[in-house]
Amino acid sequence: MHTAHHHRSKTYLATAIRYALFGIASLPFVMPTYAELNTSRSLTVVGADSGSSKNLPDTPNTKPNTVLALDAHLQSHDDTANAFDGFDFEVITQQAAEQTSSQTNQGNHQMSQLDAFASKSDNPSLNTAKLTDKHDTPSASKSLAKLAENYHIKSDPDAHRCQGMWIQPHQATHTNRPTTPRLDENGNPIAAGGIFAQADYGYYDAQTYAELSGNVIVEQNGQRVTTDKLTLNTQTGQATASGQVQFSDGGASDHSAGIIGVAENLVYHTDGQTATAQDVAFASTAINAHGYASQMDKISSSEYRLQHVMFTTCPPTERKWYLDADSIDINTDTGRAIAKNTTLRIKKVPIFYLPYFNFPIDARRSSGFLLPSMGFGASDSFEISTPYYLNLAPNYDATITPTVFTNRNPMLTGEFRYLTQDYGSGVLTASYLPKDQQYHDKDRSRVQFDHTWQPKQFDKITTYAQYQSVSDANYLSDFNALGVESAKLNLPRRIGTSFLDENVSADLRFEDFQRLDGFGLDGRPITDKDRPYARLPQLSVNYRLPRIWMGTPSGLELGGIHNSAYFKKSIKDNSEPEKSGGRIFNQFTASYPLLRSWGYFTPKLSLTHLYTSYDEDSLADQNITKKNGRHSVFAPTVSLDAGLFFEKAGVPFGMRQDTGGYQVLTPRLHYTYTPFKDQHNVPNFETKIAQLSYEQLLNNNWFLGHDRIQDLHAVTPAVSYRYIDKMGRTRFEGGIAEQILLSHTRVGINDSESYSSRSSGLAWQASLQPKDNLWFDASGSFRTNYDLSSIVAQIRYRPSDRKLFNLGIVKRKENRAFNQSALSAYTASAIFPINNRWRMMGQLQYDYNLDYVMDSLMGLNYEDCCYGLSIYARRYRDAFNPHLSPDTAVMAEVRLNGIGGGGRLNRLLSEKVLGYDQVQNAWRHDY
Repeated sequence: MHTAHHHRSKTYLATAIRYALFGIASLPFVMPTYAELNTSRSLTVVGADSGSSKNLPDTPNTKPNTVLALDAHLQSHDDTANAFDGFDFEVITQQAAEQTSSQTNQGNHQMSQLDAFASKSDNPSLNTAKLTDKHDTPSASKSLAKLAENYHIKSDPDAHRCQGMWIQPHQATHTNRPTTPRLDENGNPIAAGGIFAQADYGYYDAQTYAELSGNVIVEQNGQRVTTDKLTLNTQTGQATASGQVQFSDGGASDHSAGIIGVAENLVYHTDGQTATAQDVAFASTAINAHGYASQMDKISSSEYRLQHVMFTTCPPTERKWYLDADSIDINTDTGRAIAKNTTLRIKKVPIFYLPYFNFPIDARRSSGFLLPSMGFGASDSFEISTPYYLNLAPNYDATITPTVFTNRNPMLTGEFRYLTQDYGSGVLTASYLPKDQQYHDKDRSRVQFDHTWQPKQFDKITTYAQYQSVSDANYLSDFNALGVESAKLNLPRRIGTSFLDENVSADLRFEDFQRLDGFGLDGRPITDKDRPYARLPQLSVNYRLPRIWMGTPSGLELGGIHNSAYFKKSIKDNSEPEKSGGRIFNQFTASYPLLRSWGYFTPKLSLTHLYTSYDEDSLADQNITKKNGRHSVFAPTVSLDAGLFFEKAGVPFGMRQDTGGYQVLTPRLHYTYTPFKDQHNVPNFETKIAQLSYEQLLNNNWFLGHDRIQDLHAVTPAVSYRYIDKMGRTRFEGGIAEQILLSHTRVGINDSESYSSRSSGLAWQASLQPKDNLWFDASGSFRTNYDLSSIVAQIRYRPSDRKLFNLGIVKRKENRAFNQSALSAYTASAIFPINNRWRMMGQLQYDYNLDYVMDSLMGLNYEDCCYGLSIYARRYRDAFNPHLSPDTAVMAEVRLNGIGGGGRLNRLLSEKVLGYDQVQNAWRHDY
């Protein structure tokens, strides 16, 4: 008789619950540049308009002390009634529900320590925590106190950097919801995703008004709303939740950060999808942040407005900093928000003010200010840089950074990045400082450009370009805060193309340098003859022939090297005659490796040809003829490499009662012969002698480069040893070798150089890891009289994820035959926490022969839930002007958790301290 009427009424009630939930859950909780706290998943009722009739006992208009369970599948029937029994709600008395819950799951009412709320008696400070200034109102305090019930104090606050954490409220399993599976009219289980509602009272007047009141709980798909009352006017389409509305979304993803919220009331218009919430306090479990807004308005499906907003990542017990804004307008379509009259406050003290602040609310790039950096640089100047990021288009952007100095004019730096669809990507950076007061009022500038391109049709080819230029040699040291960038005397400018596949690697480049003035390690000014050559151009090819081409036995390997270039270096200071010209180098190699379980044997034959020719300027400068300026050298090389494998189970020397693991001893013998070819007039464009090492003695020559063919007739005995434990980890690996010359080597880098000794001396290397957190690495060499020539050793100890200690020594005696300069230094570095929030770090390099510190760094770092603070000081000498007084730089970095992070200091420590990155990651994530 009234089936249609009750069918519509049932739908209105479902709509009331659904839209009230949607209006609350879709309100934006999005804060500047940290995380998107917005969750816009609507709560839907599955099958709300379908089903068959089912009669229920008559009930009065309101039924106290009952739990009303609203299924995802609602039924309609023909009876007229003003109470909820007309909608096939299951009417369960509180006593029956408690009995059913107890029988089905006696432990459901118990919560784990992590899920339990921090009660007021356990956490009095949470309930008295108040905002300051315009947020210090009774309504704000009330909402925040209610929200703070979800802040869980850890059992041992001193053992954690954060004393507590935000947790989700009770889930559906902690209510008195019956656990009997729900069935549809066909007897099939109802799919997950429906709405569950529970309240003390329910009422519907069969016309325009529906109500749930008294401990109202509504849940769907992990989202949960509790309120004192939920009403719907079916005529106006207005749903209202009032009386300490609390909502939560347990899921955390890129678009939802585990939201918990409390509001005094919420009004939602189902027709226009607009909503208003009053006195809203919110928190995110994923990022441990919370905030407050006196009012939130949903203007449209994508536009929101927040009034009198506060946001912080600090705990509610102690808000050391927070952002304070009069209003924030949010647009989820554009991914942007506009804050007006925003103030950063620390302990109620205003620190930074922005009348207008446009910032992103999601992962999309957007324009805005980045965190400033400040510190003390060269010439005792204090400097502060405030970068501004410009999101110009999806495929290109820019950053403009003005820098202000206390003793110089301001500097402006711009960086432009781009990404093209077909022609690669690049970065252009430029800096300009007019009339530097610390540099004779000269203009200072720098330009750098980098571009790479890998064609889609030819993914094995990469094209690249680089250009660098500075106004003077002191630019990098003067404007290099903390010495993060490596100082260079020769800035490369190159363009080239490379090719790489499984058989060929090739590179074609044009390369020149900006050559800056400086001093060598001996303190003498660097002259033109010491500068590198320009390559105009240079072609390098390494190749091997696939066996399918050769039709040869499977063991034969054929390959080769080609390197040709035109080298140009002008000599303007008359330090030597110009020696520019071309060079063609070719080497073809055939080898036949034989590998067996007991060892290996590899014979190899190489044919090498070298051709050089001076250009016209060099011929004139040296006063030689074109014929005398050409040189051609051809030489064969024969080598044999053989080794034996001796394997033994167990640990070395039976040190432990452990039968796992195995040991491998490999004696090795390497023989090489290359006849002498006169090369005393052949120019040297780029070749150097490799430093003496274990691996180098097992090669066929000592040269790095292609300007010399070494006459080497030698045999190298060597032995290596490895121990691998039962878990497959290499605990020890080492080797020792000595090259014995069967004839004197006469070819050197320069005309007058030769090597007359019968032995290279011993070279060795070793790596030891006795424990998982302890490493020892060492390498070195001895002269022919077994006097120590060089040693490099380092111990690295990492007792915990947050502690690191390094200790090393470098001792080198001058050895021109192997391009080795003298150096005697101790190195040390340490990173260790003082407690869970403070840590110390330092690095030192001390030359004990010259008795001065070459490089030192000391730092103090603080981290807590709210912010991070780092103070570093570095004192270092210019690598190219070591005779000058050392430079000192000091820098402070403040990071507000949730707003931004550091950069340059981390790069410096990563370069200076071995193992720093792993310790840093553990420190930053150990909350």
